[in-house]
Amino acid sequence: MRVAIHTRSLRPPLTGIGHFVYRLIDAMLPMLSPDDQLLSFNGWWLEQLDRDFLARVQTRTFCGAVADKAIVVLRQISLIREGARALQAGLFHRVAERNIDVFHAVNYVPPGAFHKPVLPIIYDLSHLRFPQTHPKDRVEWLEQQLRLVADVPFVQTISEFSKSEIVSLLGMPADRIYVTYPAPGAVFRPEREMDDSCLARYGVEPLKYFLVVGTREPRKNVRTVAEAYAALPGSTQARFPLLWVGPSGWGDIALPPAAERGKDQGLIRMIGYVSDLDLAALYRNTILFVMPSLYEGFGMPVVEAIACGARIALSRIPVFEEIAGADARYVDPMDVEGWRQAIVDAIHEGSEWARGSPPDLTRFSWRSSAATTLELYRRLSRIEPS
Repeated sequence: MRVAIHTRSLRPPLTGIGHFVYRLIDAMLPMLSPDDQLLSFNGWWLEQLDRDFLARVQTRTFCGAVADKAIVVLRQISLIREGARALQAGLFHRVAERNIDVFHAVNYVPPGAFHKPVLPIIYDLSHLRFPQTHPKDRVEWLEQQLRLVADVPFVQTISEFSKSEIVSLLGMPADRIYVTYPAPGAVFRPEREMDDSCLARYGVEPLKYFLVVGTREPRKNVRTVAEAYAALPGSTQARFPLLWVGPSGWGDIALPPAAERGKDQGLIRMIGYVSDLDLAALYRNTILFVMPSLYEGFGMPVVEAIACGARIALSRIPVFEEIAGADARYVDPMDVEGWRQAIVDAIHEGSEWARGSPPDLTRFSWRSSAATTLELYRRLSRIEPS
C-alpha cells in the first residue's frame, strides 16, 4: 500500500494543521507493515516520508529559513495563490496520482481532480460560518473543492463538534465521518525542567504574565482580549505583560488604540513562533492562558495548556466545552468586560489557585488516531479506482 500525504502544511512556521500532520505521521511510522509506504507530496514532487524527512522538518522549523519567510509573504498575494494552485493541480495528476494507492488530503481537499481513493481531513468549516475571517479567494476555492469530496467513502475530522458541522452544513452521513483527536506532544507536561532560563529569554517571571497562543489572524479574536487587557490599570499591565505566541497569519488584526499603545510600551508582546520546549514552559508558568477564538475545529493549544497544568480561560464555543469540560473558565467571545474580569480574577487568585480534577486526556491519543487513520488507508486501498 502506497499512501501519499499532502505535506504542504509542514512548511515552517508550523500552524495547528502542521503540528497535527507532523505528529500523526510520527505516530503512524512505527505502525506500518513491511508492505506499507508513506510518501510526501509537497505540491511539486513525491519523496519518501520517514524519520529523516521529519528530522528535516524540525530543522527547518527551528531555523526559520529566509526562503520560507518569503513564501509566507507571497502567499498573501491572491494571484500568486491562484497560480500555484492551478500548477499544483496539474502536478498532482501527473506526478502523484499515478504512483499511489491512496491520497491523504490533510489540507481539507486534494490539489485537483482525482481518480484514486482520497481521504480528506475537514478540520472545521469556519469558511462557511465565518467567511469574513478568511481571504475571499480561499473561501471560493474551498467551496469549489469541497464539491469534489462530496461522495468520498470516508471523511476524517478532529472533533465531535466538527463532525456535527460536516453533517449539518455539507450533508454527509455521520457514519462516513471518523473523528481522530489531536493530542499534546510529549513535551507538554506539568513538570518544570529548566523553565527559569526559558522565562528569562522572554523577560517574564512565573505567574507574572498572561499568555495567548495562535496564528495572528481575525478568527483568533485576540483583538477582544487585547481591548480587555488594555482596560487594566497601567501599573497592573506593567506587572503582568500579555504575551502573544504564534506566527503571522493574514488579514487586519490592528489592535484598539489603547492596546496599540500597550504594544509600543512592551506590555503586549508579539513573540512569534517558539519551539515546543519553550511553549511548554510558557504554558506551565503563565497566570492565565487565554484562547478567545470565534470558531475552532479543535484548538490544540487548549489540550497543550491543560497537559501543562495551566489555568485557562476560553471562548464559550461548543468545541472548547467538548475538549476542556469543567476545567476552564468560559467567556462569550466578544464580551470585553467578561475577559477583563477573567484576567482580574486570575491576578487576585494568583499562586493560591489550585486546579481541580483535570479532564481525562487519555481520549486525546496520537496512537489511537494513527491506528484509525491507517485502518482507513487500508480500507480505501481495497477500493477499485474510478
